[in-house]
Amino acid sequence: MPDNTGIYASFSLEPVEQTFLTEKEGRPIFADKEFVRIFISGDKHTEVYREVTDNDKQRFADAYKRFKEGAAAREQLTGTPLSQWPYLKPSQIKELEAVNIYTVEQLAALSDTAKQKIGMGANELTAAARAYLATAESSSAASAFAAENERLKDEVTRLQEQMREMAARFEAFENENGGKSRGRQAA
Repeated sequence: MPDNTGIYASFSLEPVEQTFLTEKEGRPIFADKEFVRIFISGDKHTEVYREVTDNDKQRFADAYKRFKEGAAAREQLTGTPLSQWPYLKPSQIKELEAVNIYTVEQLAALSDTAKQKIGMGANELTAAARAYLATAESSSAASAFAAENERLKDEVTRLQEQMREMAARFEAFENENGGKSRGRQAA
């Protein structure tokens, strides 16, 4: 799989005029075609917009899958939207979106060249984004451990209850048989 770090794609369905059929029918005839917009985070001047190829479908498989499931262009990106990260001011969000940065993950993965295009404070922003993602990952691991711990506690409690129930049954059985089972064990 190619390294797509900092390169993102959004897919769309666009009407394309079918000139041969338009001329033949004497009225505009269109067909829906899939198009891809490929862009680089931090670079508002570099963008590819063309009809989708099989290579695009493979290279950007996650985004293409979300597109096929009906997601809008922005929804095809995965990650934490900048608007959901309290670190940024609304003006910073707009500035970053103007250079094709829409998620915290995109911001954290910016190349040095892209940081230069953003200007002053870009290093601090990317460092803060990386720290946020690392903290979120640690929190996620801690939450998973806590959930597993609770599950294990519940399992131990359930097993203890089963053991008490089995002991009570065994004691009732012994009482019914007048302790005969102990004599059999000794023999």
